[in-house]
Amino acid sequence: MQESERSLLAPIGYQPGDCGYCKGSNSSQRTPKSRGSYYVRTRRLTVEDYQALVDRGWRRSGSLLYKPDVLRACCSHYTIKLPAASLRPSRDQRQAINRWNKFVLGEKYYAETARLYPKTKEEKKRQKDGFDLIPAVHEAESSNLKPVDPDHKFEVTLEPDNFTDEKFELFRDYQYNVHKEAPSDVTRQGFRRFLCGSPLTRKEVQSNGKTKRLGSYHQCYRLDGRLVAMGVLDLLPHCVSGVYFLYHRDFEKWSFGKLSALREAALAIEGDYEYYYMGYYIHSCQKMQYKGDYKPQFVLDPMTNSWHSMDDMKPLLDRKNFVSLDLENRFQKDPTDQVMTDASGEAVKQTASTNDNKDDEDEFIGPDEKTWLFRQPAAAAASGESLFKIRMPGVMSEQELRDQINLDMIHVALGQGREVPIGLLQSWHDDPDITRPDTLKGVVAEMAACVGPEVAERMAVDFGS
Repeated sequence: MQESERSLLAPIGYQPGDCGYCKGSNSSQRTPKSRGSYYVRTRRLTVEDYQALVDRGWRRSGSLLYKPDVLRACCSHYTIKLPAASLRPSRDQRQAINRWNKFVLGEKYYAETARLYPKTKEEKKRQKDGFDLIPAVHEAESSNLKPVDPDHKFEVTLEPDNFTDEKFELFRDYQYNVHKEAPSDVTRQGFRRFLCGSPLTRKEVQSNGKTKRLGSYHQCYRLDGRLVAMGVLDLLPHCVSGVYFLYHRDFEKWSFGKLSALREAALAIEGDYEYYYMGYYIHSCQKMQYKGDYKPQFVLDPMTNSWHSMDDMKPLLDRKNFVSLDLENRFQKDPTDQVMTDASGEAVKQTASTNDNKDDEDEFIGPDEKTWLFRQPAAAAASGESLFKIRMPGVMSEQELRDQINLDMIHVALGQGREVPIGLLQSWHDDPDITRPDTLKGVVAEMAACVGPEVAERMAVDFGS
């Protein structure tokens, strides 16, 4: 691999964070330090590496990458994906597109085109057979119209994720009116950092005879020349990943959330990306429930990084916060079993009430029926213990790391474009214990265990980021 092709990843480590999903309905306060994540900062990230990361439960916010601790969380975050070609739009989703198309085109357009360009038998049959996603999402676009004047001119373009004042004004309106943010909290700098200038490398490849764009893009919706909505997308080798979507308050009644989701799924089909990723799904969060309405969805198993049907997961998620269907099946647990659980839904190790051993108070039986340390993310982060000892769902164990990754061959960025195997550094060999988080080897080993063998082999550790 050429040095310039390596992702540059700077380890930050495991940290607790506040949660904005489980606050009370009458509260705007985030729940403090109620979830944990492992964090990495990046200046350069290849689309191949990010695809591998999202398939291990990672997401990005600007240049910050994070993998949530699904077990030690008030609200467990599950990665979901939709095989776009299998999407079965619901009635209200179909109606949203049809309503928008009728608004854009107008009754006169439909009447004139029906008179001047009557449908063929084949077209009538297709229309009778049911809803066709791709023609429906493109129906009202000005480039696809018959030579009859519509009520409005509608255009959708896929543009590089560059900053413009036009985009920022839309962002500001959305944050003010939908998220109720204070004017002082919505800045150009914040918009740039969050939604522009992604660290993902952008390129084009050929796929099944088509030019396939990879990298971060803005999908811009313009009505009569005005930017009315915008989707921020990461286009990866095997998916369209939705990062953020915003629309102007003037168009709130048009269900742009549904319009954008269907259009992004259509892009996954047309662009040969195969899957549509809608971000994290939080079963206990009412605002997240809509994601389950786009079917069929598959959920990433937080322990094994395999995929399961959401329909199979939901009955268990109704009962508890954390679910690994692979472990449920492995242990052949009865879904109706009543076991003593903690707040996260995990079986708790029982100790006698007279037990004065404080270490035992921070132990619990995890989903794999082994002992884990620290139920609370703040305690785990403050402990100073290695991630190999604390343990985290979906992260390689010490033995798995030794078996699958040659740590000496992980590259490190030295500056001025130089990247060398870390095993060539003298300081690398000062301490052979990879479970010491206060050593160079311990820091790199933890990050390798979190990103997995595929990315660990290709990345360069970037301590200068």
